[in-house]
Amino acid sequence: MIFRNTMRLLLSNFSNVWKVLVYYIICIALTIGVCYTVATPILSKLSEAGVFESLGNLINSFLNATPTANVCSLNQIIDTSWQVIATNIQFRFNYVFLIVWLVFIFPFTLDLAQLALGEVFYGFMTSQVKYGFTGRYIKNISKSLLYTLVRYFVQLVFNVSIVLLCVGIIKLVALRTIGNIFSSLFVFAFTLCFIALKHTLFSCWMPAIAVLDCGVIKGLKQNFKCVFNKFPSIFSNYLTLVLSAFVVNAIFALVTFSVSIVVTMPLTAVVFVICQMVSYFSSQGMRFYVYQDVFISPKRVEEQDKITKLKHLI
Repeated sequence: MIFRNTMRLLLSNFSNVWKVLVYYIICIALTIGVCYTVATPILSKLSEAGVFESLGNLINSFLNATPTANVCSLNQIIDTSWQVIATNIQFRFNYVFLIVWLVFIFPFTLDLAQLALGEVFYGFMTSQVKYGFTGRYIKNISKSLLYTLVRYFVQLVFNVSIVLLCVGIIKLVALRTIGNIFSSLFVFAFTLCFIALKHTLFSCWMPAIAVLDCGVIKGLKQNFKCVFNKFPSIFSNYLTLVLSAFVVNAIFALVTFSVSIVVTMPLTAVVFVICQMVSYFSSQGMRFYVYQDVFISPKRVEEQDKITKLKHLI
């Protein structure tokens, strides 16, 4: 039900996708502008080493080559890139700057939109009020900064583990340690489950802050109470959502040569925010609107309404 209601809310509030798209374009343009000058000498060295040529060949042969061959090519590209970086230590400042910007500042700026989006959907879900995204973003900027910063470091272990796991899979497949398609699918499924677990454990954090108008730490405490109240349901829905997001982004990226990522990225971000809000409302047994004048009422609330009506009749 969480996944289904998430899709309903997305369709009834699709205009928010375009607002997030504009915000993402601004963040991406800023990142490109800032990083271009710093990355130019490094990109030149990578180009001389044939990294971009190999990457182009990999993309062109992706649909025709076997999965193992593609992974081996990707592994070779990664190894070549590391060799170029290791042999050009004069660019150490450039490396540090790019790592800090791309690993911390860039995702940090993207995630600043989460709390504003949460409040936008909170207004619609409770009373069909249409809050403006920009107004909510400016109003909550200080709280968003604190929430995003704390969330980044709390989830750092999960994020690093996911990156290491993905790199490990590439290495294992390239070395033929994982020799058949079933083993590869098993490891891939394990990675998806791990990502879904990360989203599940912190799914009610932002909604708790938006709904209760509380601090970041109190919201985190409330998050764990809500999550473990309906953990199986939330986890299964996030597993479905993570798999769906991966398939949709991968298919559209292949068909459009990654151009569609410009739209699918903000779409995915909005879907995950909606799923967080629905997970919180469901765990708390709260009514909420999914369409104009169409709301979801949990069984427990309906039973309480019936008891109240009976009391009035008596």
